[in-house]
Amino acid sequence: MVLVKWYDARFFPSTYTKEACEGHNMCLFESLGYIITKDKTTVRIVAERNNEEEYRDITLIPTGSIVSIKELLPGTPV
Repeated sequence: MVLVKWYDARFFPSTYTKEACEGHNMCLFESLGYIITKDKTTVRIVAERNNEEEYRDITLIPTGSIVSIKELLPGTPV
């Protein structure tokens, strides 16, 4: 189980001044899950896995957006 901190893109519809545009920022997300694969473009994590080697609720995170990956030990507070 890991905690992945990463920045995600955002979209702000409408028109803005340059100063107002500079006030908009990306969000820092935290995702919990099991790493399935990790390569130079994508980290794939899943929220759940079962005893039949099946997975549920996949999140694809761009590798370049990742701030940190912290491995969690059982009983470790997040």
